[in-house]
Amino acid sequence: MIRLSHAFTLRRVACATALLSLAACGGEGSKYAGTWKRDLYGEGEVGMKMASNGGVELMLPAPRWPDSVDMKGRADFKGDTLVFKADSVGSPCQTADARYLINRTEDELHIAGIGMDTCGGRHAALVGVWKKA
Repeated sequence: MIRLSHAFTLRRVACATALLSLAACGGEGSKYAGTWKRDLYGEGEVGMKMASNGGVELMLPAPRWPDSVDMKGRADFKGDTLVFKADSVGSPCQTADARYLINRTEDELHIAGIGMDTCGGRHAALVGVWKKA
């Protein structure tokens, strides 16, 4: 009888561990992940692809900017804060951490800057209200 109880407990622990592992695969940013767009101050539409692992790609409006990924980086999600770590090797302007407050409703993503971002173009592109693309 004790062996059956022990086996049942081990099975429950294994199932719980598997569920936690699957949940972790989504990443902290999974609720923000997706393809987004917004108007860039009357200059055209900026697009963003945000991955649950913190990958961010920004496509600035053409013809002023080329039709390709213009800014690409990796950020960490810490609750409702998006943090781009200082990494001047990845991007010369990224000499200090940059923080953004991020909030999602059904089909909108609201991003606000917290403090200074040494990559001014990223700040101009990110801050605002995004619509699901």
